[in-house]
Amino acid sequence: MEKDFYKTYFEAEKNHWWFRVRINLIFDLLKKHKIPKTAKIFDFGCGSGYTVGCLQRMGYDASGSDVSAEAIEFGLSRGIRNLSVAQNSKIRPPEGSFNLILALDVIEHIEDDSGAIRAIEKALKTGGMAIITVPAYQWLWGVQDDVAHHFRRYTMTGLTSIVKRSGEFKIVYKTYFNTFLFLPIAIVRMLSKWFNLRERESDFDINNRLLNSIFYFIFNLETHFLKFFSFPFGVSILFVLKKND
Repeated sequence: MEKDFYKTYFEAEKNHWWFRVRINLIFDLLKKHKIPKTAKIFDFGCGSGYTVGCLQRMGYDASGSDVSAEAIEFGLSRGIRNLSVAQNSKIRPPEGSFNLILALDVIEHIEDDSGAIRAIEKALKTGGMAIITVPAYQWLWGVQDDVAHHFRRYTMTGLTSIVKRSGEFKIVYKTYFNTFLFLPIAIVRMLSKWFNLRERESDFDINNRLLNSIFYFIFNLETHFLKFFSFPFGVSILFVLKKND
């Protein structure tokens, strides 16, 4: 992909309601599970490294890898440290090296998702944790899935099955999320399919600052509820895993 794509994506991660709330959610999980600043954190499929940069600014020992040399080059040019290009188009972090691995909307891009989860498990230290997010429900397939070259979307049951057969993990927490906006997003996706409409070139194409702020407020409100319980449905799925001792 061209550098212009990664510039657009990088800016989206800074400003788009979805990414802003997702990073808030990740920081909430770091606090909840008492991940110390000394922990070694690896972003599995880091893109241009925006999340890695956020973690580094917060004082965490964070690094990341991606299959795209262009993405990594762009991230390094923005002053983000400890980014690397995956070899042979496969992300294979060193075994037993990390306390926490993030795979944020990544494994849906990988044909062998079970293999990706096994690689994450192997790269964790004993007792280490993984945070995984994926898009939910195949029937919600939309333009962003095409643009991002996804292989699939998931259900809670399906992802649970993959995790259980792919690694020595204990499921600490699992939930759907982006629930408060589920109905409008589902309606738009379904109408687009029924009437053969193209929603936008990308889900990131929200140039209306007011709309972006409203979506941010609604979605961010949801994160406060996620501190106390799980949601039974949503646009995305979140898993927190722990490698068995």
